[in-house]
Amino acid sequence: MRAKLLLTLLFLFSLNSASAQVEDAWVYFKDKPSETSFISSPLTMLSQRALDRRTRYNIAFDHKDIPVEATYISQIKSAAGITVKAKSKWLNALHIQGSQASIANLLSLNFVNTIQYANKSLNTSGKNERPEKIVQKITKLNFTTDFNYGNAANQIQMLKGDVLHQYNFTGEGMQIAIIDAGFPNVDKFAAFQRLRDNNQILGGYDFVNRNENFYTGNYHGMSVLSAIAGYVDSQFIGTAPDAKFYLFISEDSANETPLEESLWVEAAEKADSLGVDVINTSLGYTTFDNPKYNYVYADMDGKTTFISRGAEIAFSRGMIVVNSAGNEGDAAWHYISAPADAASVLSIGAVNATGVIASFSSYGPTSDNRVKPDVCAQGAGVYIINPSGTIATSNGTSFSSPVLTGVVACLWQAFPTKTNAEIIKMVKESAHLYTSPTAQEGYGIPNFETVYNILATNVSDEDTDGDGVLNTLDVCPDTLAGTTVDTNGCLNLPSDNFNVQVIGETCNGKNNGKIIITATKIYDYTAIINGITSSFTNNSFSLLDLKPGNYEVCIVIATQNYTQCFTIEVGAATTVSGKASVVSNTASIELNQGTAPFTVYVNGVEKMKTTNTKIEVGVHQGDLLEVKTSIACEGVFSKVIAMENVNYGYPNPAENIFNIEFPNEVNEMEITVFDLVGKRVLLTKIAKLNPSIDISSLAKGLYIVRLKFGDNLKTMKIIKN
Repeated sequence: MRAKLLLTLLFLFSLNSASAQVEDAWVYFKDKPSETSFISSPLTMLSQRALDRRTRYNIAFDHKDIPVEATYISQIKSAAGITVKAKSKWLNALHIQGSQASIANLLSLNFVNTIQYANKSLNTSGKNERPEKIVQKITKLNFTTDFNYGNAANQIQMLKGDVLHQYNFTGEGMQIAIIDAGFPNVDKFAAFQRLRDNNQILGGYDFVNRNENFYTGNYHGMSVLSAIAGYVDSQFIGTAPDAKFYLFISEDSANETPLEESLWVEAAEKADSLGVDVINTSLGYTTFDNPKYNYVYADMDGKTTFISRGAEIAFSRGMIVVNSAGNEGDAAWHYISAPADAASVLSIGAVNATGVIASFSSYGPTSDNRVKPDVCAQGAGVYIINPSGTIATSNGTSFSSPVLTGVVACLWQAFPTKTNAEIIKMVKESAHLYTSPTAQEGYGIPNFETVYNILATNVSDEDTDGDGVLNTLDVCPDTLAGTTVDTNGCLNLPSDNFNVQVIGETCNGKNNGKIIITATKIYDYTAIINGITSSFTNNSFSLLDLKPGNYEVCIVIATQNYTQCFTIEVGAATTVSGKASVVSNTASIELNQGTAPFTVYVNGVEKMKTTNTKIEVGVHQGDLLEVKTSIACEGVFSKVIAMENVNYGYPNPAENIFNIEFPNEVNEMEITVFDLVGKRVLLTKIAKLNPSIDISSLAKGLYIVRLKFGDNLKTMKIIKN
């Protein structure tokens, strides 16, 4: 009997433990109630650049673009035992954690469609059972680096990407999002100085730690970025040195969990909303810290994993997603990983410098027998910037992927009217094994010179100036070769081409404001200011003696059919202003307007000169504190020092008459009233026989009253109603 009871208790304990174990799951919703309002206001979902991409490739908005319903998120967050870790508008789902029981309770909510556990054995349908299998654990983000100060020529020449550079297609105007494990020292290393100087890093986000600091985490992402955009003159040049970048962290290098898939999808959604053209990801998922979450080969079908489904939607939004195939070619698990299994993802294997497949490069095909990887690039002995900030060689499809990503961006820059599907198709068809793909090399090494020549030939008759915009759509049909153009085929100058300097009026009535515009690139510019036309001189233009106000400024290049307009405000003259407080005979002044240097006076005596807007000076009760700027017409900031609130009068607040209480020994007082900026508004003398002052002429507000009798100065505050 005791033994039976013990077994029963052990069984119950086992059930309770299983119930209490924290599980990862995705909860999917039935609908998006706010769809109509969002569809009618697309800029609430996507940037203008993203909208332009949708228009260019004729991609309609649909329910996937609508954010997850906010009220659904709130209710899930409020559910007992549930933690929300990530969200996806594309899949209309939240990534949650909680016990199996707590998660199952969510099915009672009428807006919940289904729940999918990361542990498939807990799901009520689908692939619930998986065969027992020993899966080799892969060390995350591990690659060896050998110092070798060579150059990176071979890795771009192998792809014939250097030909695109020779045609001046270096990634300018293209935006690439790198979703990885971290980007430490990108803000410091010399190899990224050119990126920083040219403002090519547009932003980023750390989705793992939910903060804006993306110059942190594992160095892996930094090295990936270097293969595309690193620049060390005469020693190392990435494959798209003039592209611009968003840097997103979705990978937790210390842990391997399904949450990282959800964070990746969230980052890809952000990239889409910003108008990114190409996503590079040198990540892959097959095994996890909790072996119950591991995938099997059958899951590598491009449709099962959360991340692969998200990558497919990213492609449907008009982006190209490039992903490393994986480094498991020598391992027990030697297949590609997710999201490299997704049909629309361009999955990249690795070869050495001579084009021979690297043994570590993962094998295809997918479990549904599609060719993967798609193509290969150099990933063995590939040059990167290592964690020390120096040029070194390394190994991994982590680097063959960005090497190829950069060249893809340059090709798309050359032919911006081609869709993502057309670009990917041409890249595959140019590869050396296209007619006889292999399980490890896919279609082989692509030839971007071949792709360029085919596309250039096909469009030459329909695109006379060769800018990638067909004649029927080209507003500027005579653009010079190599010119970066917009979707209309007209010159597209960098956003920072014009430096606009505005100098406001120095004193009221002087009308001496200035607008100075300097251009970086050399063209025959004309400026139109409020309808008046003037020419640039030596790439610069100045307009002097301006009244305060708004000016409409348009820069025109007539030969390029180019116009860019600004609204510029010339500010009115400044009047000194600020605030002051007194503590223990020290006055602290904080100026918010005024031109330095500042001169500080106490009772008319100069105490100091300073350029600081925060000033401290010693004072006593009743002192007059004044600050003057370097420009006399800006006025004087003044304050009468009142360090105590002595009550010598009534009523307070008062409307018309304020009565003064005289000390016994005093028969007469001088009364001075100041407003809060130190301006004297009333000065009078009163006698004890008639101890009242008339304040009816004062506006409503707070005032400081100074009482002077004999050698004494007393101060109090009154409120005028």
